[in-house]
Amino acid sequence: MATIADRPELPVDAAWRAALGLGDDETLLLSDLGPRTVLLERVSAGAEAWRAWPCVPTLAADVTGFAVQDAFAWLERTGRSGLLHLAHRGHAKWVWLHRGEVVFASSNQMVDRLGECLLRAGVIDLDQLREAERCYAPPARFGKVLVERGFLTPRELWNGVKYQVEEIVRSLLLYRAGRIYFFEGDIQPDNVVRLALPTRRLVEEGLQRSEELQKFLRVLEGERVELVVTPSAEPPVARSERALLEALRDERRFAPLCERLGVEPEAAARSLQLLRLMGAVKLVRPREEPPPEPALEGDAGEKVRARVERLAKLLGELAAPIVAVEGPGPLSERLGRALDEVAGRYPELLAGIALGPSATLDPAPLIERALRLPVEREAQVTAALGELVVYLEFELKNHPHVPAADALLEALSTLRFEALPS
Repeated sequence: MATIADRPELPVDAAWRAALGLGDDETLLLSDLGPRTVLLERVSAGAEAWRAWPCVPTLAADVTGFAVQDAFAWLERTGRSGLLHLAHRGHAKWVWLHRGEVVFASSNQMVDRLGECLLRAGVIDLDQLREAERCYAPPARFGKVLVERGFLTPRELWNGVKYQVEEIVRSLLLYRAGRIYFFEGDIQPDNVVRLALPTRRLVEEGLQRSEELQKFLRVLEGERVELVVTPSAEPPVARSERALLEALRDERRFAPLCERLGVEPEAAARSLQLLRLMGAVKLVRPREEPPPEPALEGDAGEKVRARVERLAKLLGELAAPIVAVEGPGPLSERLGRALDEVAGRYPELLAGIALGPSATLDPAPLIERALRLPVEREAQVTAALGELVVYLEFELKNHPHVPAADALLEALSTLRFEALPS
């Protein structure tokens, strides 16, 4: 790591000193030149002493002016060790680094807890999560309960903790507001887990996750999309998710809901993703009144109906072998995320559409919407549902527990040609 003596001191005139609030014994050093940022460090005669004291941050910045990805890029390029802290309203997250690599991370958010991360990844199901929560009592470790109940092996728990850390780091890239602080030094997390994760990869994945969340936001903000609490919804443990669930009983629209709770749309959307996965909330689109103009009829209408029915049947046939080996829950979660992403591009057709109990799509509401599309009805149906077909084919080919996937796909080749002739 470069020392203060290795970096050039910048000349600062009296006007800039006054504007920046620099003391007589303070100056600015060029700390880093990034592709989008220039990072200056404020130092004084006793700089080396206070830099080693973890109560004083080496870096403190507002996310609106110094993005999280820029902070990570600086930490990786310069090989820094220490603790990165993000704070925004009630959200607090910490990432420990050693020579620019992530070694651990933690968060005070329910969506970042180990059980919820494993649920999203399809490693455990909702019933297992609920049972483990009933058996868990602090100060015991939640992961140990999962192993004792037989839900995970020790190796699976290790991989799960690694995935949780990666998820927390990726989630930092979702924030568009807040403050970040970096405390430099040999600061160790208060646990026995010490990983070595490539920071650059996690940042790239976090930026991709941010794009996916924006697509989900566009679905939530659709004019006719409503959020409905399911009758069997159990109140979450975390206060933020519990408040969200309670507010949904009076306000079904996403934007007014965020205003009512005073939360950012991104944070609310991430909590809603978890509540949907737990079966507590579903997206619906109320049935529209028939339009004044006549609905699409004749040969064109029949072609649209046939296209939807064939594609829905093909999706069901592709999902069946996967459901047979792992149950409907894990695939529903993965395919549901793919469905949300495609719905961001085809909201008039797919916004609010939910998967059935066996990770299937009911063709009836899709036909109803497709017939009301203003233009290129059959082409939009083919493009939207075709993306889901390609996704399931990929899953089938690469699934470790589905035997003879190529033979299964060959058996479906005729149906596939009828559903996707191009």
